[in-house]
Amino acid sequence: MQRLILVCLLLIFFSCKERAERKNVVTTGDVATVSTVEDITVAVSELLPAPNAFQLKQAQKWHDAAGENWLVLYETGPYIEKGNAFSTAKISAVLFLKTDSGFVQQWIMTDELVNCKQEPLCIFYPNHLSITDLDQDALAEITFVYVMGCKANGMPLEKKLLLYEGKQNYTLTGEEEVVVQEDTIGGLILNDSGFEKSPAPFLDFARKHWSRFGTITQADKR
Repeated sequence: MQRLILVCLLLIFFSCKERAERKNVVTTGDVATVSTVEDITVAVSELLPAPNAFQLKQAQKWHDAAGENWLVLYETGPYIEKGNAFSTAKISAVLFLKTDSGFVQQWIMTDELVNCKQEPLCIFYPNHLSITDLDQDALAEITFVYVMGCKANGMPLEKKLLLYEGKQNYTLTGEEEVVVQEDTIGGLILNDSGFEKSPAPFLDFARKHWSRFGTITQADKR
């Protein structure tokens, strides 16, 4: 009798565990999409040391067809490298796949602004990160937007958007839009590299996401 009760309890446990794991995956019709995205910034600060000179900015995880993904974003802020007279600033984004044997790096993106005579700015915009499954293939797209340039009074800085699916990436590059009274300076997308080969929804989403960031008014302070 005790053995039967134990077997029943084990069956209930594994049934509940399986249902909980299935909740990680969201379905649209008959198509599996990515799971709910979780913020794991605190966990990453304890598990993954930041690269030299970088500081952890943000980290998120989700499940998709590839497995359990951990995306980690870093910034350095302005600093002067040894042997240089002027300032440098860098950002980095790294995608890891969490496996039974540890973390496996899938890709890394690093951008930098070096030897800037004015104060360098190389940062991700607030609330810029988006995890989607636009083509519903159960492989997440990762989109992030950042600004870089040497600060100059009233002049637009360079703006970039990168959209990753797997190890393939697509890029928008252009300028921030600076609003002075009723006039605007900059604001153009100058290049949309790779999107001619992307699935149909990607470019439209990227342009809409791009427009949400980088409009600067006289009252704005970085």
